[in-house]
Amino acid sequence: MNKLNVLVVDDEQGYRDEISEYLGDCGFAVKSAEKPSQALAMITSQTIDIAILDLKLPEMTGITLMKKMLKIDPEIAVIIISGHGDVDSVIEAMRQGAVDFFAKPFDLMDIQYAIQRTQKYLGMQKQISSIRKTYEDLLCSQQEDGSRIMIGSSDSFRNILHLMQQVAASKDTDVLISGESGTGKELVARGIHNLSNRKERVFFDVNCTAVPENLFESEFFGHAKHAFTGADANHKGWFEMANGGTLFLDEIGDMPPSMQAKLLRVLEERQIRPVGSAQKIPFDLRIIASTNRDLPELVKTNHFRQDLFYRLNKFNIHIPPLRERIEDIAPLLGHYNHKFSLSMKKPVKSISEKNLLFLQKYLFPGNVRELKNMVEKAVILSQSQDQYLKIDHLSELQSGQQNGFNVAEMTDLSLSRLETLEKQMIRQAMLKTENNKTRAAELLNISRTSLNRKIAKHSLI
Repeated sequence: MNKLNVLVVDDEQGYRDEISEYLGDCGFAVKSAEKPSQALAMITSQTIDIAILDLKLPEMTGITLMKKMLKIDPEIAVIIISGHGDVDSVIEAMRQGAVDFFAKPFDLMDIQYAIQRTQKYLGMQKQISSIRKTYEDLLCSQQEDGSRIMIGSSDSFRNILHLMQQVAASKDTDVLISGESGTGKELVARGIHNLSNRKERVFFDVNCTAVPENLFESEFFGHAKHAFTGADANHKGWFEMANGGTLFLDEIGDMPPSMQAKLLRVLEERQIRPVGSAQKIPFDLRIIASTNRDLPELVKTNHFRQDLFYRLNKFNIHIPPLRERIEDIAPLLGHYNHKFSLSMKKPVKSISEKNLLFLQKYLFPGNVRELKNMVEKAVILSQSQDQYLKIDHLSELQSGQQNGFNVAEMTDLSLSRLETLEKQMIRQAMLKTENNKTRAAELLNISRTSLNRKIAKHSLI
């Protein structure tokens, strides 16, 4: 983060100068004001990150000044100082938006630490705002081109958005997206394209598993007229068709070794030569590759070229499976339920909280794609009188096991039955982890404190 701009507002010159000098020595860019009117003039003419305001000021109170400042710039973090540290003033200051409060006299080092804490907070807020802006941009671009929409609320989802935003800002950096089938690798690739300055150009996707080896060069690089029997005209390859935009190579791990060598040469030279032509054609595009395979392992077994792996893996985005980001299940389910119930004209609500808990225990081997298909089928099977999607309509769950329990038995559960299941799940988790409470809590997706409370509740000590 760049040097923070700090504004000190205090009508007592001694305090004002002492704070300003100390913070200046700490490396902050410090400005000061004696009166609120001076401070407000500064706010409107320059950027202020943190304001340190005395509670008792001429013209208006520090809290009133804070309100006016936050109306001008809601991003300013305010620290209140006062020689009248009564509880009501502290509560009111914090309620109105102050991030900290210090009663005079105070240790200047405490003010420094408070600013450093606030600096971290500001950094997090800017990152969150940036991710939110990224998501809004993605939603707009996806709605405009009719693409599927990225949905999620987990930390993993936010991290993916952040990485997408970072690499999209680079015009040429190639990207490798890894993750199991059905996690949404193509959606992330399209998102990077839509966030980049190439968004007005073509996004060309290629399924590497569907390209016959004997047609590889012709399809990727094109061919000249009469280059071979049946070549009745010049043919543009995919590299030329995607020129200026993004070429998405889906499931690159399934590409045969001979094709890998030809692809590597072209990526290094940044130019192609159509089959049967002596002329080389330069290209300007971003390569985004995806795979559900373990490429480092394929490199070890000589099934994937090491040099091509390093060439593609300039920037890696890994999409965790849905079972590792269960916070995304509810928003995804709600999105797909709304989509399908709307298209089928069935006023079905999403799913009850009780059944959502069990759904979050399902392993989803098919990831987001499986969830989407599951919800579509459940909406089809729902009746007009149904208020919620039913677990017994989610047939994939009925043959699956969740922590040892058959999901088919989990409909219309009573409170006593739920408590029995909870007790059994805790016992199994403790048994599986050899009574390691930390690992058991992780397995159950709850905190250790919550686990201890449940152990005591069910007398499992």
